[in-house]
This record gives sequence, structure tokens and C-alpha cells, in this order.
Amino acid sequence: MIVDNSNNSVDNSTNHSFPRNRLLKKVVESIKSTPTSFKKALDKEDKSTFNEDELTMLFANQNQVHITKIGIPVRVGEQYRDIYHKTKGIPDLHYSMLEEGANHEPVFIMEAKRLPSPSASREKEYVIGKTPSGNPNGGIERFKLQKHGKGLKDCGILGYVEKDSFDDWLKRVNTWILDLMPEWSEQEKLKSITLGDKQIYIESIVIRQSSNLKLHHFWIDIS
Repeated sequence: MIVDNSNNSVDNSTNHSFPRNRLLKKVVESIKSTPTSFKKALDKEDKSTFNEDELTMLFANQNQVHITKIGIPVRVGEQYRDIYHKTKGIPDLHYSMLEEGANHEPVFIMEAKRLPSPSASREKEYVIGKTPSGNPNGGIERFKLQKHGKGLKDCGILGYVEKDSFDDWLKRVNTWILDLMPEWSEQEKLKSITLGDKQIYIESIVIRQSSNLKLHHFWIDIS
């Protein structure tokens, strides 16, 4: 069973015994370890033809390999539809326990974004954006409005950096967040945690009406 250490609740419908926070830690660890093999697989393809969904499919396949190596019974799924909280958003990736005869709410979900966005009109889409009908639809914005991540305390964004440096994008994204004050808070700025040559891991806090969310950002240089 997955044990939620935040309230000591136990789901007796499953035979697995796995503390939820340990499972989450393993999932985050697997995502951090995936970029090298993802890049290796991507470099064998004509990546100039890949759209965001195709990049994410390739990442999910490689991430599943690392999940299997770690030895946790978790599936990396695409295009998650929320059957538990009935939210309308469809995040790109979800991480759920695998068990015969049972279904489990994801322990982690993740949105994917290209940096830069495919068109100038969607420039700030990592943070905020609009659907063709005018509804709010930015990457972080979806989590803030709980279109994504309702019921979860940790979620993620996968960033495919195709141009400019990590530092450039960190400054740019934080400027977009500060431009949204006072509706947004300075506390929601991204804070660099681990900097590397081809990948960077960042954390931020998303302030929501119900409870705040920890957002894990995984950026990969695919230029």
C-alpha cells in the first residue's frame, strides 16, 4: 500500500507497502537521472521535426527505463485524465503505482514546455497563457488554478531548452512572475538548486487558495 505520511492514512485495497514520500523521492530521482539517456535517444532522431508531445513521449519511454532500474512499481503515463478530482486539465505525464486489480491516484504529475514557446504570441506560456477561447492556460498557471495537481503537494514541469542558456531562462521566467504581482507573489520565483551542463533542477512554490504546492522544474538542454 501507499502510506501517506502526512496523515498516517493507509489504503487497505492494495498489497503494496510503500511510504508515499519515499515513493515521491524515488520518482523525482528517476526524472533527474533520465536526461542523459533521453538526449542519447533524441540525438539519433531528426529532433527538428519533433513537437512537444513527441519529445515528451520519448522522455517518458526513457524515464520508464530508469523507474524500472530503481525497482519501484510505477508507470510513467502520458496525457492524464483526472478521475479522482474531476479537474479539466490534462497534464502531460503522470506517475502512478502499478497493481493488478487496482488503480491508484498519481503520486506525481508533470507538465512539459518548450523554451522558447513555438510562437511569439505564446512567449510567456511557461508561466501564463490563454487557450484559443481565452481561458487561462499557462504552465505554472494551471497548477496555481488547480487545473493540474489538485490533491497533490508536489508536481513538476519538464522544460525542453532549445535556445539560450539556463541562466537566461531563469531570469526571464522570474521576470514574468514578478510582472504578475500583486496577484502573484515574489515567493513564487524559481530558485536554482542544481546547475549542470545539459540539465538543471529548480524548485518553486505555487501559492494556491487551498494549500501551497511545491513545483519541481527539470530543464534539459536539447539545442
